[in-house]
Amino acid sequence: MSSKKQVSIITASFNNVSTITDTFNSVLSQNYSNIEYIIVDGYSTDGTLDIIENYKAKFRAKFKSFKLLIEKDKGIADAWNKGLKLAKGNVIFFLNSDDWISSDTVTKASKRLTINRKEITYGICNRVDENKNYLESFQKKFFKQRVFWDFGFSFTTCFCTKEVYDKIGGFNTDYKIGIDTDFLLRCLKNNVKFLKGNQEVYMRIGGVSTKFREKAQKEYKKALLKNGYPKLLVNLVHLLKK
Repeated sequence: MSSKKQVSIITASFNNVSTITDTFNSVLSQNYSNIEYIIVDGYSTDGTLDIIENYKAKFRAKFKSFKLLIEKDKGIADAWNKGLKLAKGNVIFFLNSDDWISSDTVTKASKRLTINRKEITYGICNRVDENKNYLESFQKKFFKQRVFWDFGFSFTTCFCTKEVYDKIGGFNTDYKIGIDTDFLLRCLKNNVKFLKGNQEVYMRIGGVSTKFREKAQKEYKKALLKNGYPKLLVNLVHLLKK
């Protein structure tokens, strides 16, 4: 039964007062019972902490476990790593503080994974604008050769077994945007299985990778080279992307 799998949902936040309520309400709406919810906040100053305070009782009443860490961090990768250290679930999911999920997202994702295996399930990313108007859905079938261009899915939709993090480790703080790219490439090198799923995540455009597209492409290139992909081909694809 999938409900036997404890799913740790980790939300890293910093000054997300205008969006984080959508994130919290979507987590509370889940029809899956065995959830651990972890919030790692980088000491927000815009009212986000007040919202978290108002939701704490709801989280404690709804979830098997609720953890809150409020302290300065060195960026998203650092915050995610702090969340990983707190996580006790055998399935782990990172939900950004400006995104939200459908009520059956955790149920659908958990069914795709076998907890004693190194597996990732990637789902459907529904992109919306700042007013939450639907723009497009993004999910293509993953195959190894396409990584020179992209993965065909968004990491924001990925649920991973804890076995993956036990094998691969956490996130490289050298990256500010290509954090997920480096992590997924390390997963490939270590024979993690990628499974197409049907869980849905709603992602607002305008995040770090959207605002700094050129830097994102440079970090994607950096991650490919660091993980052993041929320099000539990597440089060629990078030029085509421009």
